[in-house]
Amino acid sequence: MPCKKEFPHLVQMQQKFGNKGFVIVSVHLNMGVDKDLGLSGVEKTAQTFLQKVKADFTNLVLDEPEQVWMARLETGAVPTLFLFNKQNRIAQKFIDIEDQAAFEKEISDLLDKP
Repeated sequence: MPCKKEFPHLVQMQQKFGNKGFVIVSVHLNMGVDKDLGLSGVEKTAQTFLQKVKADFTNLVLDEPEQVWMARLETGAVPTLFLFNKQNRIAQKFIDIEDQAAFEKEISDLLDKP
């Protein structure tokens, strides 16, 4: 799963940039693969993974149908990463990050802006 592949890098970025005001909030999308588990099963599975990768930031489980969050977030791809600026506006939307160094540079540049 692409989300699980990228997640350890996000944990590293939180550790690296956290002192500059960088905050990660992850949202687990309760997609078709999880429907058989029920919400408590999804939460337990997610919790196990988050503990394994040492994700000590806010992690949420979204329990809305896929079509709802796809419309609200204006994406059908997962993972999608939204980078918000200091004014709480979306500064950039990333889908399937292939160049981690460029992604980190963009975040660093945004954090350095007043």
